[in-house]
Amino acid sequence: MAPHTSYTPVGAMEYEEPVSRTYQYRKVMKPMLERKRRARINRCLDELKDLMVTALQAEGENVAKLEKADILELTVRHLHTLRAARRLTLTPENSYADRFREGFTQCAQEVSSFLSTPVAAAVHPAAGAQLMRHLGGCLRRLEGPASTNTATTTVTAVSKTTPAVSPAASVMINVPQNVYTPPQSPVSVVSSSSESTESSNAVWRPW
Repeated sequence: MAPHTSYTPVGAMEYEEPVSRTYQYRKVMKPMLERKRRARINRCLDELKDLMVTALQAEGENVAKLEKADILELTVRHLHTLRAARRLTLTPENSYADRFREGFTQCAQEVSSFLSTPVAAAVHPAAGAQLMRHLGGCLRRLEGPASTNTATTTVTAVSKTTPAVSPAASVMINVPQNVYTPPQSPVSVVSSSSESTESSNAVWRPW
């Protein structure tokens, strides 16, 4: 009896499902990505080894050779030591707030320095004073009620460089310029000027 053999048609190979490009890409890229991953791990371990050797030498320990497991173990032990000595900050939110406050204070000082330069002569004194009052209030809120030295110093420096603004100057900001008025007779001009003088004396009293 002849042995049983499976028969495969000649044209059956033509209908096999083709290999997708994604599969081919993964097949080619997976070894390359693995090599890159291992290279990153080794590079980081080498840098960590140098840091740990320097730290241990500063503590009086002499380490000649470290394996990968030794590097990780010594790193964990060193971090535990720092945390026990409270030299390792686990909640950096406070440092972020301090950095923001320092940056805002520096920006306010830069604005104050700019307003004291001749370049800022085009800036209206009322606008400069209002800006510095706003920055001073923001600094006081950032510093809190206990410490307001920075805000006070900044506002004081600006008050020395920015001229004082009178109520008349603040009112004159909103007065439109270049308003057309019809010509008046000399009598009306004299009467209107006297009325304006009386009204101004009635409103702006120095006492």
